[in-house]
Amino acid sequence: MIRQSYPLLLVIAAFFACQGTETEDASEPINLELEVTDSVRIHYVGVLSFMDIQPDMDRALFFDLQKRSFVSTDLQGNILGQFSKDRDSPDGFGSFPMAAGRFLDQNRIQLVSMYGVFEYDLEGNLLRSAKIPKDEIKGFSGRMDAIREIKQVGDQLLLTGLLPRTEYNKTQPEFYDTFQQLVWVDPQSGRMEQFLGLDSASIFQNNRSHEPTTLSATFDIRDNELFVISGGDPYLNVYELEEPYKKLKRMPLELTDFQVNPGEDPQKADPRAISFDPSYGMISKLTIVGDYLLINYTTGYEDLDREEYQSIQSQEQWQVFNTRVGEKYKPRLQVLSLEGEKLLDIETPDRLGNVFVSRDGNLWFNVLPNPDVEEDFFQINKVEIKKAGINRL
Repeated sequence: MIRQSYPLLLVIAAFFACQGTETEDASEPINLELEVTDSVRIHYVGVLSFMDIQPDMDRALFFDLQKRSFVSTDLQGNILGQFSKDRDSPDGFGSFPMAAGRFLDQNRIQLVSMYGVFEYDLEGNLLRSAKIPKDEIKGFSGRMDAIREIKQVGDQLLLTGLLPRTEYNKTQPEFYDTFQQLVWVDPQSGRMEQFLGLDSASIFQNNRSHEPTTLSATFDIRDNELFVISGGDPYLNVYELEEPYKKLKRMPLELTDFQVNPGEDPQKADPRAISFDPSYGMISKLTIVGDYLLINYTTGYEDLDREEYQSIQSQEQWQVFNTRVGEKYKPRLQVLSLEGEKLLDIETPDRLGNVFVSRDGNLWFNVLPNPDVEEDFFQINKVEIKKAGINRL
């Protein structure tokens, strides 16, 4: 691994209560900063997506989008194995996983797809599978990166389970009344159980038509609590992790310039179409890192830019517009306390991507390629959230 120190002194005052014995609680401002403290560089020609890193196992996992192959490495950047699976091969998992693959140990990779649970070695030999009966298979969407992860909870697996289409379509109120955000998976049988409906106060319960992609939940767990954010709905919901999943809190998120998508008139919406409108805000990922919550989000556009976006007629117009808004509306990171208090809200630092994981109280981010220099490697950075000091008033 490569030791690096970047000037990421991205600081905001945060307040923590200090308990006194005979006086009221006093508060002192504490500065937070993000610091890149380590890196892993993989010499590889191609486009990789970041799936998993396990420092205690000396392993990292990536996916080559062009070759549709899994690439495993150690933390010195040495490639240990590569494999791909045809969609219909006897030992295949299907066309895509529901969430990023993960290491079970140094030599086993676990994948979950709509067809069940699969384990492979680093060269792609199938070690075991638990396939779902054909009449129970559902059309869950998935991702090839760690924006969606598999969480182990006891002897079960917990994942986001987005069904873009059910017996109802997005123009019908029943779609939102019956929508289930998460999925329990039994790794022994492969069977899946959907659960956790939308909150009754969610923007998605406003009798409008919403794109299913904006409902995709991001979540994490701590002790017996389940933290959930539902895509474009700027609220943090906390539930008990046991059935009936009692709601403990619903807290509004103080997101910078976040444009909430109100949805479309159901009479005008195409019930068959599935799309995504970047002119509205979207919360991509929530993760717990030490004593903090970290979320990644995009803000959406101001009204005039949204109108221009919706009026684009040509590829040339799109390229000019996309370059301009890419500079104007940068992805953002927000750090919160576990109680939902905003501590830090910043533009995502240059070169840090939007795919990250939390491991052992630290963050690991994918690093964006340098647009000015051709590179023959892929890099991930270790990022720590640190208390920079106390400003006494």
